[in-house]
Amino acid sequence: MPQFMSWTSGILMLLWLIAPSKACTCVPHHPQMAFCNSDIVIRAKFMGTAEVNQTSLYQRYEIKMTKMFKGFSALRDASDIRFVYTPAMESVCGYFHKSQNRSEEFLIAGQLRNGFLHITTCSFIVPWSSLSSAQRRGFTKAYAAGCEACTVFPCSSVPCKLESDTHCLWTDQLLAGSEKGFQSRQLACLPQQPGLCTWQSLRPWAA
Repeated sequence: MPQFMSWTSGILMLLWLIAPSKACTCVPHHPQMAFCNSDIVIRAKFMGTAEVNQTSLYQRYEIKMTKMFKGFSALRDASDIRFVYTPAMESVCGYFHKSQNRSEEFLIAGQLRNGFLHITTCSFIVPWSSLSSAQRRGFTKAYAAGCEACTVFPCSSVPCKLESDTHCLWTDQLLAGSEKGFQSRQLACLPQQPGLCTWQSLRPWAA
């Protein structure tokens, strides 16, 4: 029986590997929700090429963390994150880092599994230099204030209707044709009073 199970598992794995790959589909997310829905949010540098584990079909990247924005309690006694893990195939949303610049810092938002930071191609991973000053302020402090009470509610087609007073209607895709519009780059959905959330500007002159 053990030999049969091993043989069956091998066949299933082979079929999975040779099956026609399908592109990974990701749902766009406002940076605030990327922050709120992630276990760990850090700023880090990718230090080299991916190391692939053929057994687990995962690959890992060595990173050098320069700043942590979220995850202190989740990591407990760990003081640093040295690696990020991702599926080894793009068809199952594996992340492939393309930049060769080891001095470039990236904002990385991912999930903690068994003490390890996991990311996918759908994770919020962008060059730190590409973030607006408002977004940097959001990741540094402001987004956290809206995580428990508020929700960014996406609207990609009309009509759009809010389901709660604690929701902020996100219309960047509808009005700008991209998730990188004004609301994404300049605003955060924050409590205005108990039970009510509104878009608020994070631009420096509005602070």
